[in-house]
Amino acid sequence: MTSSLQTRVAPLIIALVGFLWLKGLIGIVFDLPGIPWLTAGPIVLLVCAALLVMPRQIRVMCAALGLATAGLAAGYDKWDAILGGLERAAIFPAFLATIVLLRATADQRPEIASARRLFAAIDEDERGGGVTVGAFLLGSVLQVGVFAIFAPIVGRNATVAERKRVFMSAIRGMALVPLWSPFIVATGIAATYLPAVPIWQNMLVGLTMAGIALLLAVTLFERGARGRFGSPATIGRALASLAPVVPPIAGAALIVVGTSVLSELTTLQALVIGMPLPCILAVVLARGGDLRAALRATRDGIGRIGPETSMLVFAMTLGVVFEASLAQTGLVEMLRGLALSPTAIVFIVVMSMNLAGLCGVHPIVSGTIALILFAGIPTGVADLVLMQAMLAGWGLCTAISIGSLSIATGAAMFDLAAERIVTLNNILFVTAASVLIALALSGLNALLVA
Repeated sequence: MTSSLQTRVAPLIIALVGFLWLKGLIGIVFDLPGIPWLTAGPIVLLVCAALLVMPRQIRVMCAALGLATAGLAAGYDKWDAILGGLERAAIFPAFLATIVLLRATADQRPEIASARRLFAAIDEDERGGGVTVGAFLLGSVLQVGVFAIFAPIVGRNATVAERKRVFMSAIRGMALVPLWSPFIVATGIAATYLPAVPIWQNMLVGLTMAGIALLLAVTLFERGARGRFGSPATIGRALASLAPVVPPIAGAALIVVGTSVLSELTTLQALVIGMPLPCILAVVLARGGDLRAALRATRDGIGRIGPETSMLVFAMTLGVVFEASLAQTGLVEMLRGLALSPTAIVFIVVMSMNLAGLCGVHPIVSGTIALILFAGIPTGVADLVLMQAMLAGWGLCTAISIGSLSIATGAAMFDLAAERIVTLNNILFVTAASVLIALALSGLNALLVA
């Protein structure tokens, strides 16, 4: 892979992402009927272009996902589902492009510069816990857009080690967001299969589970440069340094939430449709803001998201094909015959999603499979507990899966290699948090079904 090849391919990626972005915006605003091949064609071209310049490891991962998809489609005659998967994946190029624009906007805002100065003045040993808690709180609404806040605070000139350290802290907080936030795709999918669970119950239990995992992260996994663990005092100082970004973040959150509520759009759609214009205005109105520079940064950033977009497209397509094939696989009947205990099912859901994520399987695939398999049969697991188990598995696996949107977006925002930020430390955190949450959910289930 040469830089000259990247230079030649980048304009094509930019053009294709730009087309899909514009098409997505028009489709959302005017609620146009889907034209599958008008979407599938550009996505396939985008993936083909990205394959030319993506790292070998990511190319291998995409090939494995593609072979699995083709195998399922051939085995169960579900070739038509591939087109449906590409259509469903169409939102992600627009989403990633919007995130890149958000990052470029943040670079132009004085609040970011102020927060960066305050954050830089804090001892490196005191940053981790604050970033983890901050990412959890802000990410509950902004989702992976929170990386566009922390990345510029660290700065582009920071060392690879520092950028990686802050990213690791942030993704641990982000991994816990799906447990409670109603603005996450995972919650929408879970509610589809478990519609009887009240949203307030899921939020309350999810916040409790997230609190347990946050305590674990801050006390045992947030070591600074000199190996010291975090404390309430250090976390408070780190969070205080982020105070300048609270008003713009709150404004962005209100835009996304308001757009979603008023229009009944999904969170991803609300972000895609609601953020571009406010981002442009935020740059224009900023003291010293340079709109041309922001647009150039957005263009250049879009040229680098081809590999991340490709992984998401492959993962999404595999999930749709599996969902279409599941009834013919015999897996449901096999599980009924095993007569698993409720505790075993909770652990299986959480741990299998983690393992699948570590192998590069997107949680939309493993999460859908888990709900399809266990929501439709008598298991002794309360719907609330099953939902939480799926959401825990979904969130935690994103911290260790090269195929997750968090890893893909974080790598782009922090300028890190996606295949090098799945670390042993985060695998240990995910494992420990999964065990604690699964045990807590098993205890809750015993109370609910007693």
